Amino acid sequence: MNLHDWRLKGLVQKSLSILPGGGQVNDWLQRRGGLKDFESNISDKVGDWDLMMGYLHKVGWNCDGKSLLEIGTGWYPTLPVCLILAGAKRITTVDIVRHASQKLTFRMIGALESHLEQIAARSGRPLAAVREQYGRIRSARSLEELWSVAGIEYRSPEDAAKLNLPDNCIDIVYSNSVFEHVEPRFIAPIMREAYRLLRDDGLNVHAIACNDHYAFFDRSISFVNFLRYTEQEWRLWNNRLNYQNRLRANDFTRIVQESGFDISLEARHVRPGSREALVNMKLAPEFQHYQVEDLVTTTVDFVATKTSRPAFRDGTTDRPAGQRDPGSEH
Repeated sequence: MNLHDWRLKGLVQKSLSILPGGGQVNDWLQRRGGLKDFESNISDKVGDWDLMMGYLHKVGWNCDGKSLLEIGTGWYPTLPVCLILAGAKRITTVDIVRHASQKLTFRMIGALESHLEQIAARSGRPLAAVREQYGRIRSARSLEELWSVAGIEYRSPEDAAKLNLPDNCIDIVYSNSVFEHVEPRFIAPIMREAYRLLRDDGLNVHAIACNDHYAFFDRSISFVNFLRYTEQEWRLWNNRLNYQNRLRANDFTRIVQESGFDISLEARHVRPGSREALVNMKLAPEFQHYQVEDLVTTTVDFVATKTSRPAFRDGTTDRPAGQRDPGSEH
């Protein structure tokens, strides 16, 4: 087994997940490895923001003056800061684990300076206004001051399925590469909470990388490699620190629709080599009933609009405001 074998990484992370302080060690290793080219990483994040803005434009929306909720803050809030610079009124960002790093956040702010023209062009705001607001954010001396100056509320640790926020207070709920890491039983409660929080006709916007994340580490495997394993076999390699639920694109869109949303826009992507790998792969029984396109889809992005009468899993359409399904407790 070589040092870049995905199975070695899986076993190391599984070991760290059960050791005291293992999560902090894993974070350090991830930053040492995945963030070596930090500026490139920020460019990718800004690209994700740009793509999201493009989706909003296609459905006739923008973020100007809007209140947004981000699910999954991560180590540094690139998308929230970009959205604030693009004219958003306020961002609430929540995370189940408190990862936000002052050092990485201020490093990200510095790297954003080269993207201000892109942010101004995509948002339609004057470059001078974007630069002025960026200057105020960059002048913050602590992470807490940055949150205040930028108009970002950071809530962590906090469960996205049980947020202490009033009904109908958010215009857009969004996430970026988060839901592929959420246990399936928790996704519907989070979506129903999004329904409660969104104003009428509010948007639920998510970019989900439903691919085998071990393929980023081990170039010898495909991005659909994990579909060959039964659930029991996958438990050996899956772990709490890099949990992958293996849900396919249609699973996510179905859950969203069942939670009271209409899909307004859907975009899928297939990573090179995925179709070829699937042809030569013996699928685990859990995946043999899927259509080929759902199996090979490695990224699914969608914009979903809140409907007037949600159809919950129990078949009812009326649920008192703020009431959560018993299954959301975790």
